[in-house]
Amino acid sequence: MKYIVIFLLLSINISLSAKEKFLCSALTLHKYKSIVPETEFDKVKHCSYSCILSKKCSAAESWAVGLAKEIADLLGYGTPDFEDLAANKKGIKLGKRVRSINECLPKCRKLYDRGNI
Repeated sequence: MKYIVIFLLLSINISLSAKEKFLCSALTLHKYKSIVPETEFDKVKHCSYSCILSKKCSAAESWAVGLAKEIADLLGYGTPDFEDLAANKKGIKLGKRVRSINECLPKCRKLYDRGNI
């Protein structure tokens, strides 16, 4: 249900190219969901998915998906936490530096180890 709300938020009055970008995000999240364990620390998940999305789609798409997720949370489909946006930002920056999406999770874990929280 959460993803339906995100889809609706993103699909209101958007152009064809924006819809194609949304498809990139949706397909990427689905395709690579096995890379990030469901039990992973929340901020590491935000960072990792943002890194993956920025690498596979674009930084702008990653921002849009992260923001839409927080809006969905505010509407009752999760727990809103604006620190998630900071984790998304770290992931997007990381996505510009890593060579492969396989580096996203380990690097995000390192960013959020006990000494860096």
